[in-house]
Amino acid sequence: MKSELIEQIRRDELSYETAINNIADRIVRDYGIKLVLIAGGSCAGKTTTTRKLGELISASGRVAHTVSLDDYYRNLDESVYLPDGTRDIESINSLRVDLIRESFRCLLEGREAKIPYFDFKTKTRTDGYRTIKLAEGDVVLIEGLHALNLELFGESPDESSIYRVYLYADAGDGADCRFVRRMVRDSRHRNASAEYTYNLWDNVKKNEYASIDPFRKYADVTINTFFPYERSILNDDGIKLLATVEPESAHYENARMLISILEPFPQITDDYIPGNSLLREFI
Repeated sequence: MKSELIEQIRRDELSYETAINNIADRIVRDYGIKLVLIAGGSCAGKTTTTRKLGELISASGRVAHTVSLDDYYRNLDESVYLPDGTRDIESINSLRVDLIRESFRCLLEGREAKIPYFDFKTKTRTDGYRTIKLAEGDVVLIEGLHALNLELFGESPDESSIYRVYLYADAGDGADCRFVRRMVRDSRHRNASAEYTYNLWDNVKKNEYASIDPFRKYADVTINTFFPYERSILNDDGIKLLATVEPESAHYENARMLISILEPFPQITDDYIPGNSLLREFI
């Protein structure tokens, strides 16, 4: 059984790495591409995918810069609020779109772009910033929930200079594997309960349906980042967390359904995950 799992891990990781290498090759061969936009919902693997693409492109001899749209979040005193009074941290309205447009304009025109830093502890952009100016052959990888949203451009860009990547994770069985990733990560790093993550996830999904998924059609390439073997990595923590959801919870039936899906998979330890695997974002 263990040898079968090891082979499964090898196949799963190879499938993802092949997809990433193909994208990098496509970008490297086209010197007209200046901006690579990498989008996807929560826990789709944007951070790791962006890093890996940057490393592959840099190894080819081209310079690859990286930018996170998280650094364009509104300061606390600029926040917008949802009808229920909670601060909007999910929709495109949570970002300073005007600053993003200016950065994109500068980058595409070969001018110096000022990239802010956002301090999540103070919930404000810091006074400092870094600058990026694209030389001939340089490319900038821009990742974020809303990276494919057309509102980020004040006017239609030269499409030959843009390459769009959309990430998703779908196990094909109706279970939300991204929720399991998020639940385990929230528990391990924030000591959060399954109920807490469920309550957050409701708003996450509403935002995805409204302002992330509709832009998938503009992607040049999509990647399914689900690894079949991740069920054997996340099931132990996942089952324990899901079992704490009380019968009176609105999420009880979903929790029991997820438990039934996770239970048949044999548990393996985190040691089996390759050191550079995307799954290490969630453990």
